[in-house]
Parts: sequence; C-alpha cells; structure tokens
Amino acid sequence: MIEGTFTELMSQFWLVTAVFLRIGPAFSLAPGYSETYVSVRVRLSVALCFSAALAPALEPHLPKEALTGANLLKFTLRETTVGFFIGLMSRGMIFLLEKAGAIISQTISLSQMLGNATTAMPVVSHILTTTGLAILFSTTLADQMLYSFAAGYSLQFPSFAALTGFFAAKTTELVNYIFNNGVFLSAAFLSLMIVYYLFVGFINKAMPQFMVSFIGIPFVALYSIHFLYLHHERLLGVWQEKARTVLMLPYSERQ
Repeated sequence: MIEGTFTELMSQFWLVTAVFLRIGPAFSLAPGYSETYVSVRVRLSVALCFSAALAPALEPHLPKEALTGANLLKFTLRETTVGFFIGLMSRGMIFLLEKAGAIISQTISLSQMLGNATTAMPVVSHILTTTGLAILFSTTLADQMLYSFAAGYSLQFPSFAALTGFFAAKTTELVNYIFNNGVFLSAAFLSLMIVYYLFVGFINKAMPQFMVSFIGIPFVALYSIHFLYLHHERLLGVWQEKARTVLMLPYSERQ
C-alpha cells in the first residue's frame, strides 16, 4: 500500500513538473505576471499553483511515465521553448498598446515621462499599458489568456527540427500584426496632427515672424490629452478585440 501511494505521488509530481516546464516560461512573459514590480516568488508560486491545477486535465497530452536521460533533456527543451513562445504571444497584447502609445506620443511631441523610475516608455504608452493591464484583469481577457496556455497542448506543433521555423513564422506574424494595428489604433491622432501641421505650415509661411512653435506645441500637448480622454474608451474597446486576435495567432493557419 505504501509503495502504491509513493508511486502515485511520484506520478502526480511528474505531471505537475511536466506542465510547469511549459507554464513557468509562459508566466515569465505573460502580461501582468511578468511585470518588474511583481515579485519573482509570487510569479513562481502562481505558476506552480496553475500547473498543479492543470495537470490532471492535461494528463492525456503528457508522457505517462517520467522521462530520463536524453529523452528528458529533449522534452525539457521543447516544453520550455513552447512556453516562452506562448508567453511571447500573450505579451503581444501589451506590445500592441505600447506601439500605439509610442506612435501617438511621437505625433503629439510627448515622448517621455517618469525618467528611469519605470521601464523607459513614451508617456501615452505608460497611460495605455497601465490601463490595459487593469482592463486585462478586470475582464475575461485574463481568463482567455490562461485558457490559451492550456489550449496550447491541443496545438499540433511540428517536429523538434522544424520547431524553430514555425516559431519564426508566427513571431513574424505577431510583429506584423502589432505594427499594422498599432498604426490603426493611433490613426485618429495621426489624421488630426497631419491637418494641424499643414495648418501651422501655412501660418508660418504667411507670417514668418509669428512664433508658431511657441504657441502650437503646448496647444498640441493639451488638446491631445483632452482628445485621448474623450476617445480612450473606444480605443481600448477596439484594443480588446485585437488582443483576442493576438491570443489566437498561434492557432491560426499559417499564411
């Protein structure tokens, strides 16, 4: 009886360890959990608890017996790489907001704030990413992100030799999606500033002695903040739909 109990405990320990090899790296890049202000101990504890909760449900997708030697090394490398991959894809949700905020900040001439107190990031990116993280954990987006970690076990990854090419293709797709939709989210500010700078150019041409930049730059900064305040709900609402698409990129057909 004692031997049977010990065997069962070792079997469960192997299942949790096998899941953690993928979930741990995923949590190290996941939005919210991977932020610098989150303790590594907290991050590790959450990843272990999540792995233990998932292990019984994922048992059919895992080796039934503990691996050893070269097979264990190959399995560890594969699962860790896949974990970083799905973590990177989930991090793409925040990268999208960062890119949109960077484009808006450069457009309205507000490039930096807070100095080195936080991660170097344009001012609007700070506002959008902080708000995005709050939305992430106050809506079902966080649940969908965790579900995507578990759903990754149903994804048919290619052989170990072809894994690098698959990840490269999907990462390229993610970067392309972030840049395209970052411009899309910031399109209202881009359109507004193009009209403004054309208008300022005409005034400067007509009255060279008029200090356009002295008056124009404070106006642009203040009006842009007001414009962001008026339209942030719509921007972040569209972002939530884009974020769900980012989470599904690993499962989409390769273009």
